[in-house]
Amino acid sequence: MKTLREKSGEVRMPEGPVDSPAAWMGRDLAGSTAWQYRVDGADLADLEAAMASVRRKGLKLIDVRREDFPLPRFSRKLVELRHELREGRGFFLMRGLPVDHHAKEEAALLYWGIGVHLGYPVSQNARGQMLGHVIDLGISSDKRKLSDGKQHDAPFFLHTKIRGYNSNERLTYHVDFADLIGLLCLHPSRSGGESVIVSSIAIHNEVMRRRPDLLPVLYEPFYMDRRGEVPAGKRPYFQIPIFQWVAGKLLSYYSGGHMRSITNFPELPQLEGKQLEAMQLIDDLANDPDLHLQMVLEQGDMQFINNHTVLHSRMGFEDYPEPERKRHLLRLWLVTPDGPELSEWYYERYGAGRRGGIYVPGASEVASLEP
Repeated sequence: MKTLREKSGEVRMPEGPVDSPAAWMGRDLAGSTAWQYRVDGADLADLEAAMASVRRKGLKLIDVRREDFPLPRFSRKLVELRHELREGRGFFLMRGLPVDHHAKEEAALLYWGIGVHLGYPVSQNARGQMLGHVIDLGISSDKRKLSDGKQHDAPFFLHTKIRGYNSNERLTYHVDFADLIGLLCLHPSRSGGESVIVSSIAIHNEVMRRRPDLLPVLYEPFYMDRRGEVPAGKRPYFQIPIFQWVAGKLLSYYSGGHMRSITNFPELPQLEGKQLEAMQLIDDLANDPDLHLQMVLEQGDMQFINNHTVLHSRMGFEDYPEPERKRHLLRLWLVTPDGPELSEWYYERYGAGRRGGIYVPGASEVASLEP
C-alpha cells in the first residue's frame, strides 16, 4: 500500500489495479444475460401473498418493513442478488414484474416489498420523498433566465436546484445518495431513455493504466454543491474524494454536475488544472462503449445498482403524447447498515450520522404515488 501526504491528511491507494468482480467491462457483458433475473411463477405467488398480508394489516406503504412483507421462497433468491450487489458485479436487472396487471398502488407495494429485502428506504429530496418518481415534468435545459436575470448556455442543472430526472434529457454519469439505487419501469418511453451504467472500479483501473499521474488527484477531496438540499447544521456544499480506499475496498463518489456548479460559491477554490483534466478523463472513460453497459428498461423491469461501485446515466428520450403513457419509473434509495465501511467524508455529506438519503430541517418522510 503506498501512502500519499496531501493537505487532507494521509491518503491510501491500492498499489495496483483492483481485482474485483465489480471491475467489469461493458463489452464483456453486452451479449450476456448473466446479470439478469426473470421472476417466475413461484416468486410471483410469494409477492401476491405478501401483498395480501400487508392489506390485511392495513399498513401504509411507508410503514412496510421486511418482516411485514414475508417472501418464504423468493427471499432466498433476493439474498443471492443482494450479495451480487455488494460483493459481485454491483448491479442486476430483474425482469417480469407484472405491473400492467396491477394498479399503480399495488405495483408500488410489490416494488417496495422487494426493496426492503435489500435494504431500507431513505429520503430522496428535500420534500422527504421515499418513493421517487423519474418522469418528465416538462423541464428542459434550453437557454432561460435564472435567478440572476441572465441567460445561460450551460445546462440549467448547473445553476438551479431542479433535479435532472424530471426532464427528458440525457443525464451525465453520477451517483445517487445511498448504498443501493433501484428503479422500476411502470411505462417506458416512446423512444430512447436507455439506462447506461459503468463500473467505477474499471474506470479507476483504466486511469491507473493510462494516466497514473492523475490518480492521486482523484483521491483528494472535491467540493460538491448540495443544490439547496442542506442537512441541519451543514454548509450548502461538502467535500468528498472521488475515489477512496477504505478497509480494503475501493469506494467511489462522482457527480460531475454537482462538482462543476460550485461556481455558485465564489468563496470556494474553483476547479482547475489537473482536477478538470482528471474529471474529463472519468467522463471520457464512462462514455467509452468498451467500458459502459447500455440496457433498455421495459415495463416491469427493476434495475438495482451498488452506488459505491457503479456510475449511472440515462440517454435522452421522446415521450408519448398521452399523459397516461408518459415514461414513468419508480425509484428507491436503499441503505444497507451492514454495507461497506464508510469514511468520515460520507457522514459529513449525509449529516446526523446517516449513510444515505437527503434530510433537511422541517421535511417529513412521505411515499406518494404521484410525482
